[in-house]
Amino acid sequence: MAKSKTIFVCSECGSESTKWLGKCPACNSWNSFYEQKIVESKTNNLKDKNLNSNLPKTLNSYETKETIRIETGFEELDRVLGGGLVKGSLVLLGGEPGIGKSTLILQICDKVKGEGKVLYVSGEESAEQIKMRADRLGINNEQILFLGETDIDIVNNAIIDLCPKLVIIDSIQTMYSEEITAAAR
Repeated sequence: MAKSKTIFVCSECGSESTKWLGKCPACNSWNSFYEQKIVESKTNNLKDKNLNSNLPKTLNSYETKETIRIETGFEELDRVLGGGLVKGSLVLLGGEPGIGKSTLILQICDKVKGEGKVLYVSGEESAEQIKMRADRLGINNEQILFLGETDIDIVNNAIIDLCPKLVIIDSIQTMYSEEITAAAR
């Protein structure tokens, strides 16, 4: 079981303290300390790890396995993905705002319906907005589940509970975790 503790870090010089300080003793900056949670686990200690268990090997010593791919229903997208989506893989879809990323994602959700449940997580749009888009596209699919959430820990729990075939997070930059208190840099 992982334990967490809180430290305070100076944003100017990186000095650490167990309590909040108004003035950093290292660089004399005022009000520069921020709270950061540190998660410690028993496996973080190098002496607990078997350092010889993961030594580098030549690439030729590995054998390839047949990969099962899930076709998206879009020939060109399947071609770009090397034949479709691979179980356990991650695909990052990027592009300018308004070019149709969310529309394409919703269409993919509908096309893979025979494969099992799809979890559509949205940190930007409401369920009503997604439903309006689905209606416009003629998508009426009981296998698409919606979760309007930005807390990645809640999303993770939903994934564990539902065990969906496909998870869509629209968009990843809206997600956060309570365990990470430092601001993104």
